[in-house]
Amino acid sequence: MPMKYDRSLSPLLRLQGVARDFYDGRQNRRVLHPTDLALFANALTILSGPSGSGKTTLLTLMALILNPSEGSVFVKERDVTSASEDARATLRLRHFGFVFQNAALIPALSVIENVLIAATIQGAAASQAVVRRAGSSLDRLGLSDFSRMKVERLSGGQKQRVAIARALITNPEILLADEPTGNLDRRSGLEILAIFKRLHRDGRTILVVTHDQAVAEHADRVIVLKEGTVAEDRNVAQPRDAEEETQALADEEKTR
Repeated sequence: MPMKYDRSLSPLLRLQGVARDFYDGRQNRRVLHPTDLALFANALTILSGPSGSGKTTLLTLMALILNPSEGSVFVKERDVTSASEDARATLRLRHFGFVFQNAALIPALSVIENVLIAATIQGAAASQAVVRRAGSSLDRLGLSDFSRMKVERLSGGQKQRVAIARALITNPEILLADEPTGNLDRRSGLEILAIFKRLHRDGRTILVVTHDQAVAEHADRVIVLKEGTVAEDRNVAQPRDAEEETQALADEEKTR
C-alpha cells in the first residue's frame, strides 16, 4: 500500500499568496492569481487543468525556475523567494528531480550516461555508489539490457523510463513530472504511471502535471487549475490502478 501523506505535518514545499504576471508586449497579464499551495511528503499529487490554465507557470514557480510576481515560496519552511539564482540552482539540484514531456535526453549519449548527467552536475558521477545506484534504477525500470545503447534508438516509453531514472539519481525529495505521458500511446502512458505508483509506494513525493483527466484519477490528491486559479484540491478515495489497467490492456491486445 502507498504511504499516506499527512496535511497536518510541515510541507516539503509551500506557496503563500504566490501570483505571476507576464508582459504581453502591451501590458502585464496575470496568468496565475494569488495561490496558497503545499506539497506534503509521501503524496502522489496530480496538477491538472486545460491548456492555458496556468499549470506550467505554477510548476516552474514550484521548481524555483521562475520568481513570483508576488507572494512567497518556502522549501521545508525556509523562505527562498529572494534567493539568488545560484542558490536557487543549488536548491533545485538538492531537492528536485525533473521529468519532462519530451524526456529531454541527449541523443549522442548512452542510456547510462544520460542517467548520470544530474550526478555529473553535482560532481558525484565518479562515485561507484552513484554508478551502482544508476544501474539498479535501470534494472528496476526494465532497462538494464539497454544501458550502453544510444537513447536515440529507444521507444518513447523507454526514453521516459530513462528520464525517470535520471531524475532519481540524486535521490531528490520531490519528483516533478511535466506531462510525462503526453507524447505516449495509451499502453506506454499506463506503464509510466505504474512506475510513478511504485515509486509512491516506496515513499516518493511526486507531482505530475497533466491535462488528461484520466491520468488525474491515478493519484491520491488532485489539484485542478482553471484560468490561473485553484478550482479544486481534493483527495481521491480510490485511485485507479495503472498496473492492473496495463495488464488488462495487454490481455486485450493478445485476443485481437
